[in-house]
Amino acid sequence: MRIVTVLCVLALVTSVEPVRAEPAWVQVRESVVRSRPQYYSPGVLPIRYGEKVEKLSESAGWTRVKVKGVEGYLPLSSVSLDRIVLQARDLSQVSADTSDVILAGKGFNKEVEKEYRASDPSARFDLVDKVEQSSRVSPAEVARFRKAGGLP
Repeated sequence: MRIVTVLCVLALVTSVEPVRAEPAWVQVRESVVRSRPQYYSPGVLPIRYGEKVEKLSESAGWTRVKVKGVEGYLPLSSVSLDRIVLQARDLSQVSADTSDVILAGKGFNKEVEKEYRASDPSARFDLVDKVEQSSRVSPAEVARFRKAGGLP
């Protein structure tokens, strides 16, 4: 009986694998590491495109990560296992339009705006900037919204 108990304990101990972190990179312009895997959970750390994180696990559309000593959650779509290296390069041989590649990788920026402005002088990019600035929500505003709505 004692041998069976020892064998069972050994089987349990050896079958449990430690959490293996794997390197991953943020693939969205900016995001916030959250305390729980919920969009309205408190943000614990802002992060930006290209930052390296340690991917600890994933479940139900969320990735548990560790970055700068802080553990939390990011939406699965915000993280890539492919290393993201920010560098200037010649995109003339790429089959996609250059501005599409830039938009997909880094978001709308001044260079892309300049190209679009040249192709369509009547475009109102000042309105795009205005919408972008007015749509930012501070963590304090999110916290007030959660509290008012009785959200966790």
